[in-house]
Amino acid sequence: MVYNSPVLFDQSETIVEKFTVRHDRRKLLIISAEQREAGTIQQFTNEINGLKEYELIEITDELLLKNISEGLDRQKMGTQLYISAKWDDAVTIFSAAIEAGFSEDEIQTFISGEKRRYVYCIKCYHLQEVETKETDTICYHCQISLEIGPFFSRERKGYIGYPYNPAFVTSN
Repeated sequence: MVYNSPVLFDQSETIVEKFTVRHDRRKLLIISAEQREAGTIQQFTNEINGLKEYELIEITDELLLKNISEGLDRQKMGTQLYISAKWDDAVTIFSAAIEAGFSEDEIQTFISGEKRRYVYCIKCYHLQEVETKETDTICYHCQISLEIGPFFSRERKGYIGYPYNPAFVTSN
């Protein structure tokens, strides 16, 4: 059996609307890369203050974001990770966390702004970004019509796009 590392995608189980305290975890690590959400982070730290041991890392520049792996590597086993960031920064932090040994169960992610969605064309093997609500699209690479399937491929890092001929689609 082949293991595929977890990937952050628009319907990921780690994405939450609001952080919740995990009482079964000894330590909490909060990584905030979005200054607009400072109030939300402050409210969450007030909620857990005195209840849990926690560490807050505020990322204010690209250098800190690139060195986040060091902070993740030194965490104790069983630490709960909370990520508050824009999509691209959240993907970077999430990937570093998985590399450091965190599981999806140990991560909660709050996305500030829009999420991104990708579709993988099974005809030409091209990955492209699409609007989150689209059900079909045109492959930018091979120009074929694709129906976006409900399945996300962790290996391909996108939803599977199935080729179809729109001329044969009948309307009801």
